[in-house]
Amino acid sequence: MKQKQKKALVIGGSMAGLFAGNLLHRADWEVTILEKATVPLVSRGTGIATHPGLMKALLAAGAQFDTQTLGVDTDRRFFNTREGQILAETVVPQQMTTWARLLNVLVQAYPAAQYHLGQNVTQVWDGDENEPARVQLADGRILQADLVVAADGHRSEVRRRLFDHPALAYSGYVAWRALTPRDKLSPAAQAFIRDGFGFQQVPGDQMVGYAVLSPENGQVGVNIVWYRRTDPERLRDILTDAKGVHHAEGIAPQLLRPDVVQWARLEARRMLHPAWAEVVEKSPEILVQAINDGWCDNMALNRVALIGDAAFVARPHVGQGVVKAAGDALALVERLCHTEDVPQALREFSGLRVPVGHLAVKMAQQMGAVIAPPSAEMADWVRYFTDPTHLIRETAVEIPGVAHLQ
Repeated sequence: MKQKQKKALVIGGSMAGLFAGNLLHRADWEVTILEKATVPLVSRGTGIATHPGLMKALLAAGAQFDTQTLGVDTDRRFFNTREGQILAETVVPQQMTTWARLLNVLVQAYPAAQYHLGQNVTQVWDGDENEPARVQLADGRILQADLVVAADGHRSEVRRRLFDHPALAYSGYVAWRALTPRDKLSPAAQAFIRDGFGFQQVPGDQMVGYAVLSPENGQVGVNIVWYRRTDPERLRDILTDAKGVHHAEGIAPQLLRPDVVQWARLEARRMLHPAWAEVVEKSPEILVQAINDGWCDNMALNRVALIGDAAFVARPHVGQGVVKAAGDALALVERLCHTEDVPQALREFSGLRVPVGHLAVKMAQQMGAVIAPPSAEMADWVRYFTDPTHLIRETAVEIPGVAHLQ
């Protein structure tokens, strides 16, 4: 007699949710993804450094892609001063892509009929050994499943409602992001950047920049992430729009006040090498995000699992956000295939992945110590990552075990 197909509800249809959805689908689960947004998630131009583990995870999830069109290959890393002096160089072969391009290959792999937009989850019940988990939607419907995967990001409502975990902790700095088509840059800027991965840093201020393929048209663009120490009062001002509305959860680029955008462009001219400042100046839009730390000691409760940023938020320096989400999904499905007892599988999953999450958060805090407000506890790491050689060799490289692949 054929065993009854198990049901899973995945809350969140971004990167973590699609990894989980695809892997569960391939493991013969009946999967439904519930995404809160009412329109497809296609607009982020955020740059992402790929690793071999991420590529293997994409293949395990059934994604089909051509590495020639996924991103831009680079092997040169360099640290420059504002005046253009190169203080350090090294070779790290890597492909740089964007959030949107990675998301697209995962969307294409997943059954469209099982991906539902505009689904706002208002309540979750975790079930137990004998009872299924249940999810209530804003329209009053209640769905039940053998498994609920909370992939609803760093502001996870499931985490807030069910788990007694600490709130996100502000690091003391923000990231400004800009993406400009390379052919819009001056010849001098193009010659300086080329296809390299560039770094610039002084205490309280760090920039990384590299070429990526545009998520819209496949043309080469230059992406920068510029970290700046920012006190909470100034952060509140930055996140307040022209109508006086404060967007504590993050502000959309189109809502940034013109004076804030102009200030950011002027500061780029003052602080960055002219080539990198030009990227900020000519970027069609500028994004800003508060950099936070998020952690927990348990990623499972009966039939509910936390994955990706819903469980741990590591600062971007380690470049592990997408890889960690993929690894969480892989470990979860591996344990579910190992045992029929869903709560037991989730306990095993949590035991495997909580140490990985803590490691990623700790390493990211160490790498960001130069930018964060001074701390005696981090003084040794400030000295270590003030050295350009350490910084360019250890930023956004693969960390063994994060992808949960051999």
